[in-house]
Amino acid sequence: MKQFDKFIILIYVGLIGWLGFKLFKSKKSKKDLEGQIKSFGKRSTNMEYILFALLIVTGVINLFQGIRMKNQTALITASVMIVMGLVFFLNTRTKMYIAENGILLNDSFFTYKELRKWGFDKERGSLVVIVKKDHQESQESAQVKFEDIEEINRLIRKYKLGK
Repeated sequence: MKQFDKFIILIYVGLIGWLGFKLFKSKKSKKDLEGQIKSFGKRSTNMEYILFALLIVTGVINLFQGIRMKNQTALITASVMIVMGLVFFLNTRTKMYIAENGILLNDSFFTYKELRKWGFDKERGSLVVIVKKDHQESQESAQVKFEDIEEINRLIRKYKLGK
């Protein structure tokens, strides 16, 4: 295998590891939710679908080329690309959860005490929150379905402000 090919495969494996970690962290953080829990599907963007399709199509093409040419590097690259496409797709399907004790957003759980501000970018369909966790303020955002904006806001107000 050429050095550059090995480097590309390492990058793909690193990305799979990172995306896999995000999936694992989301599943683990789901255990922190208590009381009534409501889930909301995220709105997928066209760019996510395009990226998923490119990964799978390129992986399949490399797979056929690797089989036809008996090229081990192309087979490994193809396998890694297909796995990365599937893990990426699973990441885009993760849900956002609002519970009585906090919010699970982008694989992280935030209590209402940590939640400082929230709002919606109604043009883009994003929930934007500012949280203060471990003495650091950060901004998180997630694509939400336009029809869920009012319900999400109502639940956050109910649990955060008691309204």
